[in-house]
Amino acid sequence: MNSNEQFKSICTEASRAFRPWHKAEAEHLSLAYQEQRLPHALIFVGPQYVEKTHFAREFAQFLLCTSPVDGVACSKCKSCQLCMAGSHPDWLNIEPEEPRKVLRVDTIRQVQARLQQTAQQGGNKVCVISPAEQMNENAANALLKILEEPPANTYFLLVAHHASKILPTIISRCQRLSFAIPPRQEIINWLSDDFANDKIQQALEKGRGFPGRVYELLNGGIDAQSDESLLASFFAGQETAQSVAKNIDSAQLPDFLDSFLRLISHSLKSGQDGTVAAANNSVLSQLSACELYQIYDCVAAAKVALAQNANPRLLLESLLLQCFAIYSKFNS
Repeated sequence: MNSNEQFKSICTEASRAFRPWHKAEAEHLSLAYQEQRLPHALIFVGPQYVEKTHFAREFAQFLLCTSPVDGVACSKCKSCQLCMAGSHPDWLNIEPEEPRKVLRVDTIRQVQARLQQTAQQGGNKVCVISPAEQMNENAANALLKILEEPPANTYFLLVAHHASKILPTIISRCQRLSFAIPPRQEIINWLSDDFANDKIQQALEKGRGFPGRVYELLNGGIDAQSDESLLASFFAGQETAQSVAKNIDSAQLPDFLDSFLRLISHSLKSGQDGTVAAANNSVLSQLSACELYQIYDCVAAAKVALAQNANPRLLLESLLLQCFAIYSKFNS
């Protein structure tokens, strides 16, 4: 999907409103804007899947709306219609074309060129960058120069899952808003009109209370099969420990480890001689019970370490190398 298609799909999503748990932040920023004390750059930080990017896009539409009502976009004016059609000329939505790809300096230079132009709708210009930590060093330095001398009537909304990866000088030029996991009841209330309570409760447990994850689970957007396919590619030598770890962010890691444990469990089937027969077509089903239990113990230990705040990326890389050593020894 190219950037224009991404932008259109973002702006035409069915749910067009601030999330209920973002009401205080929305009121705070809209009041600051109305009182002409809103800074030109904001950074929204917090864990992934708490809907920070959704908040940024809703606030972007508010900044572009010509007739806001009670601190939110009216959804009726020409500017709002353009936003919802994904074709507002004064809204730049910057994100990697593929997950976890870096944002390069050429992209930021194009942003600078666009923002130097007069607003085509005669109002504000807004640039949303999400996730901002995906900028490489040159891109970050190029953005810093823009933030030091921002164009008139222009607002930058940066979204960061890992603020520590962003240049301190960029953060110092932004007003920072922190977002946390909302209370479970607020998530339940938000979803109760569309999903059964037992389904919501199950998704809350599996999604560990992250509203974005819960919503994806309820809509079938998270598939454990993709994790198992990634593991199969790893044990087949088609993926490295580093490449697998790069594809699993910290919020996804608990689910990934659960999928790993399920894969091992499904590969176990006791035979009369105490060995393991193939229970399915799993890449691990050829291993003996001894090796499978060794791998299971490694994954279980990794879950404990993760709960004790181990570095997710290093933890996963180390785990995969341990498991591959056990797998390779059996197949040697």
